[in-house]
Amino acid sequence: MTKSKNSVVVANTIAPTTSTVTTVTTNSITTKRFVIRKSLIGSNTIISFTNNKSVLCTYDHDLVYNAFKAKFDLMPCFEKYGSYTNTNNLPAFVRALPNLV
Repeated sequence: MTKSKNSVVVANTIAPTTSTVTTVTTNSITTKRFVIRKSLIGSNTIISFTNNKSVLCTYDHDLVYNAFKAKFDLMPCFEKYGSYTNTNNLPAFVRALPNLV
């Protein structure tokens, strides 16, 4: 697993002499499979993996978790191990999301 941390600075000008600067930090992880982990919730992590057809899949961990929070929280594996994985591809319910990143 490879981790990297990126910082993006976004500036909004409110008035010609005043400005607000917001820093958004994103973490990037490269794994061998699709994964949703309790330990990554709220960490603003972008995860990438290559599926079994050699297609690079990239998704926002928090966006996917928040979209299916109830589903993940009811899964026995999520309760027992604190994670849900899919080795071969993005799950069908995740592929149906309009935006993954």
